Amino acid sequence: MSFMINPFILATGGGPPPVGIGTWSLDFLNEVYTKDASAVAIADIIDKPVRVGASGLEILDNDVAGGVLAIGDLLIDLITVDWTIVIEWEELSGVDYTELIYIWESGNHHHFAIDNTGSGTIDAYDTGSTIREIFDTGAYLTGVHKVALTRTDSLLSVSTDGNAVVTDASVQSLDPQEIASFGGPNDESSYKGFFIRSITLMAPVADAALPGLST
Repeated sequence: MSFMINPFILATGGGPPPVGIGTWSLDFLNEVYTKDASAVAIADIIDKPVRVGASGLEILDNDVAGGVLAIGDLLIDLITVDWTIVIEWEELSGVDYTELIYIWESGNHHHFAIDNTGSGTIDAYDTGSTIREIFDTGAYLTGVHKVALTRTDSLLSVSTDGNAVVTDASVQSLDPQEIASFGGPNDESSYKGFFIRSITLMAPVADAALPGLST
């Protein structure tokens, strides 16, 4: 299992985290990537740009290097864990465990994740001093799906494929995060193979906006 220096320290010289995040639009199908409407290079935001192809960003099936890590400014914004994220992905098989995103820190192992469980249920959770967890119990099996999720210290809310919002308004704080991985845990490995078609990251939106974003 690998560990990384907290990128906030690298980016700020040990000062406080930056305030606010950029608005990201990552279209892996058409290979168009922007932050605040300005183009960014894929090699500057993920560690395996060669994984992008006609079906999107490929996550390998059960591979020791099958996951994809966020890097650069995208990583810095993701590890604020104070945003709304929209992920469109393609499930290649109906029953197994899909790790859409996993964000983690090495000190007290605080972390956040969005998973599609073996039964096709979206499981979103963060683990700090307690565990806060929500389940979207649709049948999100083989095919293309889209999840929209808001995560702040005072809210965890999710909608998938335009369905009703599931929410938990309890309070949860996390230690400063270090790693953001698509497809598996913090060590670059992967669970089930799938394709990420697009990712959008923005400042937190109201719950009422989530079904529209996930449609």
